[in-house]
Order: sequence, then structure tokens, then C-alpha cells
Amino acid sequence: MHTPYHGQNTVDEVIEHIPEAGHVLRAYDVGAATSHNLRLDQAAQAVTVSTDEMLAVMEYRARRAAQQVNKK
Repeated sequence: MHTPYHGQNTVDEVIEHIPEAGHVLRAYDVGAATSHNLRLDQAAQAVTVSTDEMLAVMEYRARRAAQQVNKK
């Protein structure tokens, strides 16, 4: 799930590699349609949130989603 630093990846790349990323980006009002060519760190800066915080929420959501799948 991790690359050395997701913040350097584009929004599209992050959405492709982290299943819950789209939900998190929407929660932070980052529109994938308008930000897809931005690096994640640029998109985070545009909505005044740290890249680390955004990635932490994505990782948390991904883990929760995996736990739900494992419970089934």
C-alpha cells in the first residue's frame, strides 16, 4: 500500500493505490476531477491540511475497510 512517499504522487495515483483515498479526498473537499494532476502534497496544501494528516486518515480508512472485509 505504501510507496516511499505518497505525497509526491498525483491525486490519481493515490486514488488508484489506496482504495479509501477518494472518500478521504472528498471529505477534505479535494475534487479528484479538478486535482487529478496535482501531487497529493499540493492538493493538501490547497485545502490547508498537512499531507501527513491526510495520509494518516487514508491509512486508517483503508485498515477499517480491510477489517470489515475480513469480518465477512
